[in-house]
Amino acid sequence: MNNLKDNKEKALNYFGKCVIEEVYDRALSGAKRIVKRTTPNHMDLEQYDVFSEFSQEQQEKVCDLLAETVMDTIYRFLEMVEEHDNEFKICVEMNKVEYNLIDISEKMGSEIADIDDGWISQFSQI
Repeated sequence: MNNLKDNKEKALNYFGKCVIEEVYDRALSGAKRIVKRTTPNHMDLEQYDVFSEFSQEQQEKVCDLLAETVMDTIYRFLEMVEEHDNEFKICVEMNKVEYNLIDISEKMGSEIADIDDGWISQFSQI
């Protein structure tokens, strides 16, 4: 029975790792490069030229807001899926066994947001 619990936890964490690495980190790092003016994309630099006038502190505050916004967006998406669990499913297949993450998690949104144990603290490289 412990093996089943471990596999469920692995499935949930695998999904969380994918969400953080492929959504959270990628979105946030791209936005931060624009704010901090380190992006190699000249079109972004021109479009968001206003950030060149920001102080270091202002840039950091914008980056903090971006991090909170990206996290909140993912959180709300996961909560929406959970609230409509009759219509939506998030499943992970491991070793030919399918795990419904909504059934495994107590609260999907809190998986990302928990400061000590959440997916961001576990898997983010930012």
